[in-house]
Amino acid sequence: MSKRFFARVFLIAFLAFFTSPIALHAADDDQAIQSLINLSLEDLDNVEVTSVSRKPESRFRAAAAVTVLSGDDIRRSGATNIAEALRLVPGINVARIDSNKWAITARGFNRQFSNKLLVLIDGRSVYTPLFSGVYWDVQDMVLADVDRVEVIRGPGATLWGANAVNGIINIITKSAEFTQGTHITSLYGNEEKGTFEGRYGGEAGENLFYRAYGKYLMKDESKTATAGGGTGDDWDQARAGFRADWNKSWNESFQFQGDIYTGHEEQTYFLPGLVTVGVSSPIDGDERVFGGNLLGSWTTRDKDGGETILKTYIDYISRDMRNVLDQNRLTFDIDFQQRRSLSERNEFVWGLGYRFFRDELKETTHPNGQQYLDYEPETSNNNLFSTFIQNEFSVLPDELFLTLGTKFSHNYFSEFEIQPNARLAWHASETQTFWGAVSRAIRIPTRGERGLSSIALSTPGGFVRQSANTLRNYDSEKLMAYELGHRIQPANWVSFDTSVFYHEYEDLRTFETGVSGFNLPGTAFELVASNSGFAESHGAEIAGSFSFTSDWKVFANYSFLELQTHKLKGSDDFLIAAKEGQSPEQQFTVSSRYNVTEDIELDNTLYYVDELPAYNIQDYFRFDTRIGWKPIDGVELSIVGQNLLNEYHQELRPSLYSRPADIGRSVYGKIVLNF
Repeated sequence: MSKRFFARVFLIAFLAFFTSPIALHAADDDQAIQSLINLSLEDLDNVEVTSVSRKPESRFRAAAAVTVLSGDDIRRSGATNIAEALRLVPGINVARIDSNKWAITARGFNRQFSNKLLVLIDGRSVYTPLFSGVYWDVQDMVLADVDRVEVIRGPGATLWGANAVNGIINIITKSAEFTQGTHITSLYGNEEKGTFEGRYGGEAGENLFYRAYGKYLMKDESKTATAGGGTGDDWDQARAGFRADWNKSWNESFQFQGDIYTGHEEQTYFLPGLVTVGVSSPIDGDERVFGGNLLGSWTTRDKDGGETILKTYIDYISRDMRNVLDQNRLTFDIDFQQRRSLSERNEFVWGLGYRFFRDELKETTHPNGQQYLDYEPETSNNNLFSTFIQNEFSVLPDELFLTLGTKFSHNYFSEFEIQPNARLAWHASETQTFWGAVSRAIRIPTRGERGLSSIALSTPGGFVRQSANTLRNYDSEKLMAYELGHRIQPANWVSFDTSVFYHEYEDLRTFETGVSGFNLPGTAFELVASNSGFAESHGAEIAGSFSFTSDWKVFANYSFLELQTHKLKGSDDFLIAAKEGQSPEQQFTVSSRYNVTEDIELDNTLYYVDELPAYNIQDYFRFDTRIGWKPIDGVELSIVGQNLLNEYHQELRPSLYSRPADIGRSVYGKIVLNF
């Protein structure tokens, strides 16, 4: 294992450098040396983040394992959506399941419905309470409107609440003030069957800016695991939206935005035939998706640096999966936050939150008369109340900071929860920061875990129906996390960011078997959700940034994870052990960003992802390249190649009944117009 890995690390370094600008353009030695002397990495390490402590602060000084993807990082990666762009982040495992599904997590437990990662878009949670995960297919936007993506690895529950267990992804879009004029994008390729987007931004009055956009995309189907044909999962989606920003005065601003989308996703499921045990047949599982949201925010500031934010949003989603499940959900959320400086060395932030969601889950019946999912009750109304307090103490002025805080919440399933944290940051110098944190976070039960009545399952003895009507005693999963980190800029052209962690999980979900009263062919049985699992994990993540010249930057990161799961004595669960192999033990990425001339860009990225024993997935390399050309102002042409090393490879197997898919080689061309 170690020899194989280090051999691959050598290959990664070799390819990264020899597909780099060195092979295309050798800079003059004197000029290169002068560039190293004069170049600063402030644009890399002094980027402001807001997700760590709900206030603007330098990423370099933050007491958390945080990475920032800028809009330009996303553009030059060649990614066509946020899910693919997240491959660049250390410690984040991105696995594409098929043409329209992704599994994304931090620090372990990856699966189709990853349940320990909180995802926000401009402060709006897109984490679904149905299964504690994210529908990545509908988290889309005009990528040019993304300002940055802040990724926190490790708990952030004190400020952001339940389900921010292993990490937080906060997608932050640009103010309308910075998206003025017309933007048009068109791309086409062998898998990208056409993406068209247009956006216009203008000014409606003094300090009142707006933008509106429309987008349509088509994606081709993926291939079967044997590369013998398609999986029938091609899809298309259309969306439109707007944003308005009004800077009423120096100390008061308003934000209002909204989106609406609709789409159709082809997919085939192999659902069990309960009349003939052990026999499955292809089922049309095409899914219609529809949704929309509105978000409003009001911010005031005072002369002492204090800030008050009131934010509210409403979100509606509908997903109708033929022959399986029809779901509809409405969410209303209101959040209040206030930050004040109590003294020169003491800053206090507190907040209140309320969330209401109503869902309707209707099982659908297959023509053979069988129902594969059954929820009870079909309609549910739920409330979530929360409050948090956090205080930052300057123990030594501008050098040593201690942050203490906690979140109190009452949710619709597990009732009262408390999620405290303590963080310490020592700024040893202007170029070096040490930090440590101890945090508690919880994942609350889902609607699926507490409301699922029965489901058709595949077992070694045949297909049977599982009764799940005792799930209502299932409680929250809990995490205690211990983290240490170090950032250093030893020279003005290089910086390193390292974090290590140890996680202890309690009350993890297990399924205990029992006897079922179903009168079905085969051996019917009952599975009861229980909190009989526990686990510990440890790992490390290291990222380096290198500016060899003013035109050439290289980014590299490596992550290691070891996870061990256990179950309480007496538990007969047969699934929890597989969680150890759901995420790669090791990952490695090297990215080269090179400006060949003022008008030509060359970008190369090589990824390595370790094997996934739980899914029988082999380790793989992935190589992406992009060539961009700006022939005139306002016009950008680019060609992008993805997965160029292999014709096909698998990244994850689906959790439901769809067929395993291979992720194929992709090449597309892109035209961008700005005027």
